[in-house]
Amino acid sequence: MYLERLKLYNFRNYSSLDITLDKKMNIIIGDNGQGKTNLLEAMYFLSRGKSFRNPNRDLIKMECEKGVVEGFFERKNIKDSARIIMENSDLSEKTTVLINNKKLKTKNELPSRFLIVDFTPEDLNIVKDGPDKRRRFIDNELLNIKPVHGSILKDYNKILRQRNELLKNLQKDPTLKKTIHVWDDQLVDYGSKLIINRIIFLQKLNRIAKEIHLNLSGNLEELKLFYFSNLIKSNSDIEKLGVVFKERLEENFDNDLKKGYTSIGPHLDDIKININELDAKTYGSQGQKRTCALSLKLSQTQIIKDETGEDAIVLLDDVMSELDLRRQKKLLENFKNHQVVITSTEINFINELQTETKKIYTIKGGNLI
Repeated sequence: MYLERLKLYNFRNYSSLDITLDKKMNIIIGDNGQGKTNLLEAMYFLSRGKSFRNPNRDLIKMECEKGVVEGFFERKNIKDSARIIMENSDLSEKTTVLINNKKLKTKNELPSRFLIVDFTPEDLNIVKDGPDKRRRFIDNELLNIKPVHGSILKDYNKILRQRNELLKNLQKDPTLKKTIHVWDDQLVDYGSKLIINRIIFLQKLNRIAKEIHLNLSGNLEELKLFYFSNLIKSNSDIEKLGVVFKERLEENFDNDLKKGYTSIGPHLDDIKININELDAKTYGSQGQKRTCALSLKLSQTQIIKDETGEDAIVLLDDVMSELDLRRQKKLLENFKNHQVVITSTEINFINELQTETKKIYTIKGGNLI
């Protein structure tokens, strides 16, 4: 699929913008702070209903009460339009999502309808950052092929906050303990679904990322991924996950009560990444860690292709300068069938682009020049 046209009104530093994109390669050039990333952010926003950076209320141009992002997509010769209207007043914030001018009840339909994979310099730190970065990576990419995962994650986090609040209140009023089972049952239900979704997705990711990593490393390194959970000690635990989760909550209740928060569950899980049987986070070089991160992100486009038969739109936000020439070439080779939008402060890498068509845009102060 591809994004044919993007229109912005009072979005970030753009008062108004109407841009037509090439079906294959689009390069956005400009100095820092001119609005390059904001442009990619708007495209991502159309596929999620949320930003990859800040809360939605910060997306509306300063001192404005309304902002609009609109995109026109084509997928298998079917044309779709998406329009997101943001309104912000002193009393409330409101976001309205329309597909083909019909209002959606929920934005959960967006990820599977508008297939977008984004790469940012922060993504190159997936390996060396904390577990929350890797959990967020898995959960975000799952949305492309399993939109309901977003609702499960949202419900789990809501129940988790309520259980943690109850634990704090229990320190003052022990009689509230009789209500803990209500939150435990719901936490187990949503948490088990969350873990199973992640494990199934990781199995696909493992297979595809392994092949990509072998290619990127010149057949020198084997990548393996493992799901690390404080609930699972064996395969049999997965088969009876709900029972195990409930038992562990009961066993850890006194400890949770002292701490005032829930100390087990998928909100603390991690993805272990090995290169040639060694922990990449501990023993990998900077180059190896970046190659691992690239392999994980590149895998998403293949998984989406396998699941939907479509090539996702690829957003590359200033990642080219972070990579050496060999990795730049390998990265771009993977996207020859995709629509790609690249932001950069320089144009040296453009000579390496082997593509028949490309458009180059220059952004300055939120305007095309």
